[in-house]
Amino acid sequence: MNYPLLKNQLPASIKKVWKKTSFLTFSVLLLLGIGIISTLTYFKLANGTWYVIFSSYFALILLLFIFNFLLINYRYHYFRYELTIKEVVFQKGYIFRSITYVPFSRIQHIETEQGPFLRRENLMELVIYTAATAHRIAGLSLEESEKLRESLLERVEEASSDD
Repeated sequence: MNYPLLKNQLPASIKKVWKKTSFLTFSVLLLLGIGIISTLTYFKLANGTWYVIFSSYFALILLLFIFNFLLINYRYHYFRYELTIKEVVFQKGYIFRSITYVPFSRIQHIETEQGPFLRRENLMELVIYTAATAHRIAGLSLEESEKLRESLLERVEEASSDD
């Protein structure tokens, strides 16, 4: 089956946010591992087994960081969204493709969120809640998130009045 790309792509500045988030996660996990192995060494509880475990831990988080960092451009290219007449459509992935259709009649409420990395890049995250889950579009410009939110609210209201 051919999966054409949806038309709406996130701003390129979202890649900076994803890089900062990846680096912060790596740093926290690295410091946590260093803290634990330092504590074990200080209290003379560390032995060869602990050093092998923590060496594996450090290698794993480094590999995950590199893998995550290298996939940022891929993630950016294939995460898309679109509003159709009846639903919001989310698309992600190329190897493991996923297109999610959320009918306007299923939307319960919509929130906007902004963490420090998004705020620094003047971006906003739009969270669309249904009874089953929350769908996120992280990295919209402030203007785009407000327009999309208003458009969604209008369409949700129209869908609920049709029922």
